[in-house]
Amino acid sequence: MNTTTHYQSLFAPLEVELGPLGKTAATGIVGFSAGGPVSIVQAGEHGYVTCELSVYQEQVRSTEGENYELFCRMPLTESQAQTLLTGLGSLSMEVELGHAHTVDVAALNAAPGLSVVALRHFSSVVNEGRRFGVYEVTAT
Repeated sequence: MNTTTHYQSLFAPLEVELGPLGKTAATGIVGFSAGGPVSIVQAGEHGYVTCELSVYQEQVRSTEGENYELFCRMPLTESQAQTLLTGLGSLSMEVELGHAHTVDVAALNAAPGLSVVALRHFSSVVNEGRRFGVYEVTAT
């Protein structure tokens, strides 16, 4: 799979709503697959979207049958968003998540007062015969 084409297609609906995504990804010295933080790019003024989860074969498909990326536009710093999205990204490798699921994220200490988030199916695409999606993470 050509990852450039994959992400252009997958993120097109997000860019229609929020404008162009950031050009550089925030990544860790240790990669996500080795236990480090998930890579994210800025999406809009206060948003961030993961940019590696959907290509991992280990990711459990969502209840909608998709491999996916996670997006949040809560007023979080980049560091807080990366902590939150890394925790949820790790969870996506272990359990089936999907639209309207809620997750207790209090233990992540991502941001003061953020204890439970919900997932909202944002968009879907089909690339090379496989379904992919983006889920928005919202505070409940």
